[in-house]
Amino acid sequence: MKLYGRDLSPFVQRVKMQIAAKGLAVEYLPPPGGGMKSEEFLAINPIGKIPCLITEAGSSLPESEVILEFLEDAYPKPALRPRKPEERAQVRLISRINDIYLGPAMGKVFALLGPGKSPEAIAAVLHDVNVALGHLDHVMSGKKHAASNKFTLADCAITPSLFFVVRLLPNLGVKAPLKPFKKLAKYWKSREKDAVSVTALSEMSAAMKDRFGM
Repeated sequence: MKLYGRDLSPFVQRVKMQIAAKGLAVEYLPPPGGGMKSEEFLAINPIGKIPCLITEAGSSLPESEVILEFLEDAYPKPALRPRKPEERAQVRLISRINDIYLGPAMGKVFALLGPGKSPEAIAAVLHDVNVALGHLDHVMSGKKHAASNKFTLADCAITPSLFFVVRLLPNLGVKAPLKPFKKLAKYWKSREKDAVSVTALSEMSAAMKDRFGM
């Protein structure tokens, strides 16, 4: 199999984390032809976004959530989806809140990193981020991992997103962005002890330094 992506993308990293947790042999490549809108990559994935997985059968699968579900179905061991319906629902809920609330709120943060932004604009965006973090904190398990004591797809979803929260919000004057959220603050500290998370966060840190000098 092949996975097209770039290390700074949280959507790519969630798939890479799943692949690492499962111990799958997947070739990792940047989009060919110089970028996601190149003719070469659009021939592979007309949507023109990453990640994109090429399966062993040669199918092209875009969209991170679809890729995660496919890999769980195709390579069920070790399972990153819990057995109990309630626990599976929690994994999906954490991922859903991450994508619907936290992702869009953090997208606005990038637009504020340059000079000349008003305090009112910054305050409005930080409000949205904190609301999203509150929603996420509420559904976290409070245990070793996001949804339980075992590593699941929920960890793959939120770890890359929290990387941006921790790295970017200090630039807007928030020194400890996760401190008000007890479960998330505890969870973030636990990532230092999780090998899959450590690798993903290290790759994202290197990619951010290369791209933004941060």
